[in-house]
Amino acid sequence: MFEYRPLNPNIREIRVLNLLPGSFDEPLRISINVQSLDSSPAYNALSYVWGDAATAKIPGNTINIDGCDFPVTANLFAALRHLRPPNEADGPLTLWVDAVCINQSDLDERGQQVSMMRDIYASAERVIIWLGEADDESDRAFDTFPILANHNQHRGNQKDEEFLDETHLCSGFFSGLADRRPWFSRVWIIQELAMAKNDPLVACGHKSVTWSTLMGAQEFVSRKVFTDVGVTRRKPRESDSNLTGNINGLPEEDIEVTAKLKIDVLDDLYKAMRTQGGESLWKLLFVSRTSEATDPRDRIYALIGLLKAAESDLQESENSIVVDYHKPTAAVYADAMAYMFTQGDGPYFLSGVFLPGISAPAPYITSLPSATLQPPLPSWVPDFSRQVAGKATQPSGFSFHPPAGTSASGPGANCNNGRRLDDRRTLQVEGLFVDIIEEVVSLGVSLGVSLGVSLDSHLDQLVRIEALAKASRKRPCEMEEAVKPYIERYKNSEPLWKILVSNKRFMSGYDEAPSSYEGMYESLLRNNREGRKSETGSNGESDEYMESLKSNVGKKSFFTTKNGFVGTCVPDACKGDIVAILFGSPVPFVLRRASDVVETANGERETHYLVGGSYVGGIMAGEMVDELYCEDLMDSITFFIR
Repeated sequence: MFEYRPLNPNIREIRVLNLLPGSFDEPLRISINVQSLDSSPAYNALSYVWGDAATAKIPGNTINIDGCDFPVTANLFAALRHLRPPNEADGPLTLWVDAVCINQSDLDERGQQVSMMRDIYASAERVIIWLGEADDESDRAFDTFPILANHNQHRGNQKDEEFLDETHLCSGFFSGLADRRPWFSRVWIIQELAMAKNDPLVACGHKSVTWSTLMGAQEFVSRKVFTDVGVTRRKPRESDSNLTGNINGLPEEDIEVTAKLKIDVLDDLYKAMRTQGGESLWKLLFVSRTSEATDPRDRIYALIGLLKAAESDLQESENSIVVDYHKPTAAVYADAMAYMFTQGDGPYFLSGVFLPGISAPAPYITSLPSATLQPPLPSWVPDFSRQVAGKATQPSGFSFHPPAGTSASGPGANCNNGRRLDDRRTLQVEGLFVDIIEEVVSLGVSLGVSLGVSLDSHLDQLVRIEALAKASRKRPCEMEEAVKPYIERYKNSEPLWKILVSNKRFMSGYDEAPSSYEGMYESLLRNNREGRKSETGSNGESDEYMESLKSNVGKKSFFTTKNGFVGTCVPDACKGDIVAILFGSPVPFVLRRASDVVETANGERETHYLVGGSYVGGIMAGEMVDELYCEDLMDSITFFIR
């Protein structure tokens, strides 16, 4: 059994392994050296996927370290076999491999070494990316990449049409990368690639190319494929006011592909590290939302090495993110959110993520001692391991966002708002009270003999929802006299057909809903009243409205409020919840009063849970903040959210 000797963190010691030469089928022999990272040791860093841990128990998946057997997974075993120098004359290959070079059972060492990961990969002579074993497609694709990359760079006398077979082959390889090659789904690879100081080497089986060659081939393929399907536009120029014109006949250098695969997103970040020195945490979390981590805490720890220098400076603050594998997941995720609030990104970030709901369990960590308390997530802390639709328990807040350029926070859209209290689970944030929810209707949910969710159910609800909206808007406003005229104007200013689709065009997170949607809505109402079934046809924008309604089925609820507002909200909202604008968020949030209180300098204060986002008709352009709060007609409220 191999035994690790302790590393000295004061001189930033790391272990590097020497992979000794040998033929492909010989046992893998390795020696380990300990060196200070400050001494500029020469080594390569391996970027790979650990893979199925059970395969480390399979006889034969072992490496020999200084005479001792050491079990590894099948994927790491394969990587070392393929990368090992075949001839004694070549000498050993010096590598840093996390699973071997870090004592994974020592949580203190693991945390200390993970804190150095940025420097470990940045100091490596080369980062070697292992995609896995070869197959027929990968071998042919890797032979083709240099050809397409060279043509993409030089665009000589040969026309693109002469590379149709090569384009087709590589197109299939690139389109299936994220699904077939687990390397692209691992969160750690983002940092490992982004920190490489030299052009990384990408290996698949016995074939390899540089990252720049791989991306050169991808750029050529994506430009040809996406031009054919129309997912392109003319590159922006300072003199351009319209980018929607026909791109046929434009030089290729003037064409920009607007669709991006995972590999393109990774390359963008790789380039951003060279030009900007890092990224903000909220952007990194958004980019990595589909990435996986064996340890759920690594959804955060794998990204902090990529923070911009200005954000890294705040690592010494009370809300810093310190790598500590003794902490439960909920505490690590709360640290990340508290950190984003110090950056002024908290309210906006919360408006666009999948929130966990009330008392949602955090991803469980089996490696922690059984006596370690693993608390649920605070309602204002997302589960960062569930930020894709298939895993989330609630709809994304982005579906409630108003069109680009507008925000319910109005003049407070960019304010720095919110901080975590000393109990490390309570968020203090300023906001504006909007109203109390009076009634809620789940869109598309039919309560018949059996519970059903369908578009037909949603369409059947339209007449009822229209009636509820009209009745709600007739309710007298019971707020202070000074604000009553404003509330009456707000609640009657936006038609229901816009509210039901957040005033956005189908499949667009930015453009306003076109006026043609109103006709489709009226047609749906008529059909519903007359008992006729509504069908989609080939009516262009009108069909888009039907699809927009379909996208809400089971994911949103319609609601009215005590003083007559109408809107849509997350399905978990219920009567008695309050709607509030948290300054800095483009959407109002639904809050629910909690039973406990929090001690403050001014005495006990009530607390709330964060239920989710909403769209409130008439105030999504910041009207309440601009005309009521900024004009001192309404005071803000300090909310304490748990």
